[in-house]
Amino acid sequence: MSQNGKLIPNFDQHSTKLLNLTVLQRIDPFVEEILITTAHVTFYEFNIDLSQWSHKDIEESLFVVKRSTFCSFSFIISQQFMNSTILLLFV
Repeated sequence: MSQNGKLIPNFDQHSTKLLNLTVLQRIDPFVEEILITTAHVTFYEFNIDLSQWSHKDIEESLFVVKRSTFCSFSFIISQQFMNSTILLLFV
């Protein structure tokens, strides 16, 4: 389909999940499966000394993934336009 002269891809859920999995495996080759996806998160950091939160310039999709190595699960936030990735590992 076309909207304002732009081609808009129409992926089903399975194709989208497969595409996301491929991208995440480039970031972390140990990713086996996407467990949860959320379309938009905003990252904040807490400063203990000041007892306040500060907004970071990170706003993107969040993935909770299962991994095939130590730290069996992780959160991944990948910002495509900033070429940056946050990878939080947990057991």
